Amino acid sequence: MDKEELINGYFEGSLSQNQLEEVERLLITDSEFASEFGFQKELQVSLKKEERQEIKAMFSDIADKDSASETKVFQLRPWLAAASIALLVGLGSWFLLFNNPDLNTNELYAANFKPYDNVIHPIERGNQLEDLKTRAFTAYENEEYPEALILFQELQSKQNDAYIDFYSAMVLMQLNKQEEAIPLLEGYIEQEGELKDRASWYLALAYLKKEDLDSCKKELKTLVEKNEFKARAAENLLEQLN
Repeated sequence: MDKEELINGYFEGSLSQNQLEEVERLLITDSEFASEFGFQKELQVSLKKEERQEIKAMFSDIADKDSASETKVFQLRPWLAAASIALLVGLGSWFLLFNNPDLNTNELYAANFKPYDNVIHPIERGNQLEDLKTRAFTAYENEEYPEALILFQELQSKQNDAYIDFYSAMVLMQLNKQEEAIPLLEGYIEQEGELKDRASWYLALAYLKKEDLDSCKKELKTLVEKNEFKARAAENLLEQLN
């Protein structure tokens, strides 16, 4: 794998442990690599910040509506579209072509799974419900997953919002409880949750962890066909599973 693919794979979250170690080595020994890595990292931060703002605004807009009743399509702002193109050009091909027949499903899962960022993170303060939501997401961001699960379950009993199931599934996967995470993700997708494309990626990984490869490949193929969230990572994972 060349240096551009290493950088690409790092930000896609699809590198093996050996490849991550190679990235760390190059950051120390190769100034050109370190410079390009730094540029792409800053760009990723900008893209993630924009995504947080867009999704947060989206949830704010539908706060008084049934979240399962409609699907929103939100558009990239002009500078974000330009940044996305720049990222594609800077990294070269997004198709990761490293094939390692020795990787097992647990290693593939570990190389691809990372709990989805908190793009909700409510900052409202005042009543008990808002305080509970803040506590739940604070525990989530602090990687206090057992506590986060308890708080999400309490929050779900008070406020039946679909996104709570999504983040509860993230916690369950982190706790290696894929069997419990799968129905939450499936239900979230069926309800047309706003993060359903993200849910499809994590559902594929949950199936992978369970070694249900047929179901995993089905979800990955759907992501590739839609060419949206994690489409390239999904294609790369499919190649490794075939």
